[in-house]
Amino acid sequence: MPQPLRQSEYYSDSYGNVKVYPAHVIRKKKIVKRFNPIKLILRFIFTSFLLCIFSYFAAPFLYFNYFEPLVVNHFLNRNIKIDIEPYVSRHLNYLYNSELFGKHLIVPVNHNTKTIIPIITSGELSITKKQLFDLFKKYPNMQPAVYVWEYSSAKEVSINSDVSFPAASIIKLPILFELFRKIDRSEKDGSNSTLLSKKILYDFKNKTEGSGELQYRPLNKFYTVDYLAKIMITHSDNSATNMLIEEAGGKSAINSSMRSLGLDKIELQNRLPDLNGTNKISAKQIATLLYNLDNPNFLSDKSKITIKEYMANVQNRSLLQAGLPQEAILIHKTGDIGSMLGDAGIVYTQNGKKYVVVILVKRPYNDYSARDLIQQASKIIYNNINSGIDLL
Repeated sequence: MPQPLRQSEYYSDSYGNVKVYPAHVIRKKKIVKRFNPIKLILRFIFTSFLLCIFSYFAAPFLYFNYFEPLVVNHFLNRNIKIDIEPYVSRHLNYLYNSELFGKHLIVPVNHNTKTIIPIITSGELSITKKQLFDLFKKYPNMQPAVYVWEYSSAKEVSINSDVSFPAASIIKLPILFELFRKIDRSEKDGSNSTLLSKKILYDFKNKTEGSGELQYRPLNKFYTVDYLAKIMITHSDNSATNMLIEEAGGKSAINSSMRSLGLDKIELQNRLPDLNGTNKISAKQIATLLYNLDNPNFLSDKSKITIKEYMANVQNRSLLQAGLPQEAILIHKTGDIGSMLGDAGIVYTQNGKKYVVVILVKRPYNDYSARDLIQQASKIIYNNINSGIDLL
């Protein structure tokens, strides 16, 4: 019996005639694939992952080893420096645990359990607050913020202390504290990744204008973390500060740490000198940092002693210091840009009292009346606390 024709071996025309073709010349029917959104999404994720891996390893290598030395420095001009930071910095907080062009894109998880202690108040230094308000009326063009906390009575003065202000060089205090917290972790876990004795290269990318003498020194020299931290505070050196920002983990890591500590108004947006005042602080949150200088669960005793030594030798003595008698002891950090003048520190009085004080003043551009305001406010605060008139 003849075998029936298979589907793949015959073709019926419109008249019903059957035509037989060899199987190898039969055209196969086109298979229409259905649209599968899940496969499309998976392909997109996989492709994006490959691109991220490429960018993570290849892009920085190609930029620093070929593009910058060959194109920028060799063919164009050795003094030309391409600053790509403005193009990527706005996106740094959305990424996690990576690095691009020396910037920390992904902030490593900090498993350190050390935390700060919030300032708890028992009342108000009402006489001091009233006298400060009377003083401020004499300076109608100024916008001051003040926070004072006295240790023995736990009383405070709070005037605009939660308002965000341009940080100027006072932003160097959070950088310093975060650097020493990293040093404490390195010593505790034995990694020694960051120590005071570690040497860092001072090169063209860290040289910057503004305060400090490092900008006038020869490039490609190594300086210890200890020396850089010291001149960052004592001489408010901007170039040293920029080097230590990276050593402390980068802007994103510092901001992440401040937020985890509840200090969300302390924000490091740009490297120094930041003349436009994009870096932000508040008087009370800077005071909270200073208050925790003696907190053993925040900083080690060794770090505390070193930080106090730096802050006791600040060269600028024209603000809080100018309102204090010679017998008083002040550890502090000043800040000065066109739009803001400020000082933040801890004062030890002649009669054994101790208080944290932060005074920030927004002002018309470079109006030095702000300096007089801070000096007089410092004098009022000291005299009232030292005499005990406002502590009862």
